[in-house]
Amino acid sequence: MNEMASRRLIVNWQCEVTRAILPVAELVETTEGGREGFEFGYLEGVREAMKKGFQAFLAFPELDRRYASATLFPFFKNRILPTTRPDYLDYVTALGLSADTANVVELLGRSEGRRQTDRIETVLAAQRNPTTGAYVTHFLARGVRHVAGAEAAILDLSVGDVLTVALDATNPKNPRARLLGSGGASIGFVPEYLLSDVERLDLGEIPPTFTVERINPAPHPAHHRLLVRLDAPWPDGFEPFQAPQFQRYRAEKDERLVG
Repeated sequence: MNEMASRRLIVNWQCEVTRAILPVAELVETTEGGREGFEFGYLEGVREAMKKGFQAFLAFPELDRRYASATLFPFFKNRILPTTRPDYLDYVTALGLSADTANVVELLGRSEGRRQTDRIETVLAAQRNPTTGAYVTHFLARGVRHVAGAEAAILDLSVGDVLTVALDATNPKNPRARLLGSGGASIGFVPEYLLSDVERLDLGEIPPTFTVERINPAPHPAHHRLLVRLDAPWPDGFEPFQAPQFQRYRAEKDERLVG
């Protein structure tokens, strides 16, 4: 009997007016018997996003359908740097991955699948460490170019350094914001999409740790400057991205799977 494995990417959309980042859809990669497959569907967060101007993607026009494909949808494939590009190796290395082993889901999750032509990002749900069973995920520090002194402070860091994290309750955009730091210097923020997970992990006996995984000096873009690994004990009954906005979109009619 073949065992099925799956990985989940969340698709976020940023409102141009408020700059709020909202989950709107998911891409699920499944592997069974060595065969790979992909499923796309919208999430409950799309309701709030549509109030702020979001429109369904042209490639996936129906909110209440689940789309299936044996290969990665072009919508996502176009968000990964082609392997034929001369800077592909630098791109993969900056994400803390290996060009020999990185797959498309890992590349989308680490790079966040950003393009200059839209306000979409793709983020990978955390997985259990296969050895320890702990929560582990990686993220690129946010807001580096907007935090005074962050660029210089990051260059003083070393791989393996443990970062501080503090609630930035006076943040005018998000009072739930978590500010990363080292040696008294602020260096960026925990991504907004991870805040629900972090808040739940904070309730455990052992707090989460934030460790420098990779530093990417210029000419790498500022949003790739610092790659951080987040580790924490996995609480009983916990699943990443389980807040209501991350649940499958439900319409009045039953969902239909289309390919």
